[in-house]
Amino acid sequence: MNKIDLNERNTNLFEICKPTGMLAKGLYSGRKAIFLFLWLILYIDGLVWAIEIWNPMSKMGTVNITIYMIIQMACGTFILLVYWNRHKYNDCFNYFESNARITSLCPSVSCYLKKQRFIITTVISLIYAAYFGSGCVFMFEVFGNLSDNCQQIPVLGIRLIGLAAYLACLCFFIETCLYIQSCFLQVETQIQILSDSNNALGLEDVRRVRRLYCIAIENTEKFNSLSMHVIAFYFVLSLVESHFTFVYTIANPTGYSLLMCIAELCSFSLAIYHMIYINYLATRIYEQVYSFSFKTDSLVVSKEIQMFLTRISLANVGLTFLDIFVITPTCATSLTTISLTFALATPTLAKYIKS
Repeated sequence: MNKIDLNERNTNLFEICKPTGMLAKGLYSGRKAIFLFLWLILYIDGLVWAIEIWNPMSKMGTVNITIYMIIQMACGTFILLVYWNRHKYNDCFNYFESNARITSLCPSVSCYLKKQRFIITTVISLIYAAYFGSGCVFMFEVFGNLSDNCQQIPVLGIRLIGLAAYLACLCFFIETCLYIQSCFLQVETQIQILSDSNNALGLEDVRRVRRLYCIAIENTEKFNSLSMHVIAFYFVLSLVESHFTFVYTIANPTGYSLLMCIAELCSFSLAIYHMIYINYLATRIYEQVYSFSFKTDSLVVSKEIQMFLTRISLANVGLTFLDIFVITPTCATSLTTISLTFALATPTLAKYIKS
């Protein structure tokens, strides 16, 4: 009986690492209604945006409306893909704990998850508030009189519900990144325990942590293969959208454009940060593993450590862009360079937008 209780307690400990939220609950329970509800909302919102393409306020309006329509339709498709691959996603979320056979969850993982989920909730709330504020400001700036504003309230309501569904998809993706990060943090903790130990380093000790590292890599690859096209699509479209909104804000510094810029940059930054942090966690343990070399005189153990270091030094662990390159912290530097290039080109782009 005590053994059963122990297994249940360990399972519950690992449960906190798994994604949370509406879409995650639908995935675990297999309820079609949740997927159908989110899919319907996203497609209806996408159709509402599509209707407005025929009546744009400006060139900027056409571009923005087109982007939002594509995003909502793509998120609806993502919902269907998650449902069709729900068993693979569940296998992915159970893979590390079932293969690693770790009897307890390190305290640092729990603290890290609580901190990150608080930040994610805060930023998501800010994004929603910014979009809501921009919608209200847009109504008062474009439709001056009360009767026109009242006619736009149902449209604004549909967009806000569609926005909530979009943020639910975004939260699920970020929570999945958090789950992968927690796997590497668990590996890092096991390595730290070996580093702090005064006992002689054995071959089985090194093999055990190297095996954990490989399991975490396999888990990352599983999720990457499931979401590769979604990652690439989001990466490209969000990059274009955030930069275009940034340029438009500089060209037309209004309350509406400023709120939109804040929302877009927060959304893009939050997702990209959690994508690149997977690669950062997978490579920052190099120094800790290297320190193992000073704890053994055994040639066999040294070779095992060298194999481990060689795998880490490849630095090819993480989410990829269509398997072409890994999304790493270096990508953040590249994105900053692109942003500066756009900033220098702002005067020319501003003239085009205003025309």
